[in-house]
Amino acid sequence: MTPLPHQHPPMPRDDLGYGAEEEEEEQKKSGASQGAKRRFDEFECPSCTAYNPVGDGFGNTDELVCNYCGVSFTALVDDEGRLKMKES
Repeated sequence: MTPLPHQHPPMPRDDLGYGAEEEEEEQKKSGASQGAKRRFDEFECPSCTAYNPVGDGFGNTDELVCNYCGVSFTALVDDEGRLKMKES
């Protein structure tokens, strides 16, 4: 499709105009900028998929117990701020 002289060509789908500032702001909102120091206030049990709110929050290497099935886990937060649960 050829654009008319007064029209701009369509913007490629992979270039949505996001700049470094927007990306950094998004990382702050998600907690990814905190890395392994990121804190969480809830988790989904890997064993029974129950939603578990944690009033005081938790972070890397904290011990957690599912309020529904009773299975114990250790929270592991990687350098990118992603949570993994290891059964303990």
